[in-house]
Amino acid sequence: MHKIVVRGGRRLVGEVRVGGSKNAALPILFGGIVTGDVCVFTELPRVSDVLRALEILRCLGARICFLSGGAVRVDYSTVRSACPPAYLCSGIRGSTYLLGAMLTRFGRAVLPGAGGCDLGERPIDQHLLGFAGLGATARTVGESVTVEASLPLVGCEIALAMPSVGATANLMIAAAAAHGKTVIRNAAAEPHVAALADFLCAAGAQIEGVGTSCITVTGVPALHGVHHRIIPDMIEAGTYLCLGAACGGPVRVCAVCPEHLAALCDLLLQMGVRIEQGKDYVTASAPDGYCCANATTGPYPAFPTDLHPQLTALFAVADRNGEGSVTETVFSSRFRYAEELRRMGADVSVKGNTVKVTPKKLRAATLRAPDLRGGAALLIAALATNGKSEITNAAQIARGYEHLEQKLRGIGADVCIY
Repeated sequence: MHKIVVRGGRRLVGEVRVGGSKNAALPILFGGIVTGDVCVFTELPRVSDVLRALEILRCLGARICFLSGGAVRVDYSTVRSACPPAYLCSGIRGSTYLLGAMLTRFGRAVLPGAGGCDLGERPIDQHLLGFAGLGATARTVGESVTVEASLPLVGCEIALAMPSVGATANLMIAAAAAHGKTVIRNAAAEPHVAALADFLCAAGAQIEGVGTSCITVTGVPALHGVHHRIIPDMIEAGTYLCLGAACGGPVRVCAVCPEHLAALCDLLLQMGVRIEQGKDYVTASAPDGYCCANATTGPYPAFPTDLHPQLTALFAVADRNGEGSVTETVFSSRFRYAEELRRMGADVSVKGNTVKVTPKKLRAATLRAPDLRGGAALLIAALATNGKSEITNAAQIARGYEHLEQKLRGIGADVCIY
């Protein structure tokens, strides 16, 4: 994807089926290294971040086969201890999970640099402190990190400075085959952390306390291969719910876990958006319009930072008076989308870690996606605005949204992706 051309202002109505979670897939794919066995994954999203992760695994020696029905078979038995290509690792933040997986399997892990969205400082010091507690030493040269230890790793108690999803997941992977018990305090509780725990437990790991701030991992001698289904993508689902509200709806988002979307749905209801929920779907519509609200991002189950830009775009195209705000507590540089919204005439201002929005009629414009979720926000604004808009640097959006053109056209959007 290089460019998305949007002819906006149309009411969107219909049904969208959500794919597997990118944020769950990445730690699971790399965590599979610890099994040294064959794993089969279903509902693995075909987004660029996941495809890049598979290519990293292939470069490390894994044998990968795309099966009928969309499943992917990964044979980890042939993975070798090596430094993965820097040009691949620098493209996705999830490459950090290589550290815990390779360390546990081989006693040595080299990461030539981790990428992902530029959202401000994203250190991995909590990961490294946790590895040190397990008996590893780390050295950093420029962007490259090397972690080494004598095997097996030895369980310990780790208190994270903040409930980091990445550190929690990496330490769970590393502790799965360690000797003894590892206790992770102030652990993250996001659904994709629970999804990783489910995968590891299916492979033979012993993990307790998932979904709480204290996770206990009792190491086992070895893990084994499994068939595993990736959970639905709550951020993709939330993006389409915002789109349904911005463009009238109703838009029914199917194949989801409604409980994962509680923070967003509660806020949308507060704004006057109509929400209907079933066992595996949520529908959003706003035939009578909606107002703005105030939100603060935070660790799950608070409002997710990955829906912050989309919510701001939803505020910008609201049709009722009143100011909305989003206070960001996770990523310091999450606001790069704001300047692009101003190109459309949006009344958006950023002060400190809070963005404030006063709704007004926007105009079509040529925009540039600054990052994955910021790009999704621009797409919402463009689809809700009359006229022809173009979003360049659209490869950023492709990192997290599968079959985007097909899904948007399915609910009535006039879009072309090049």
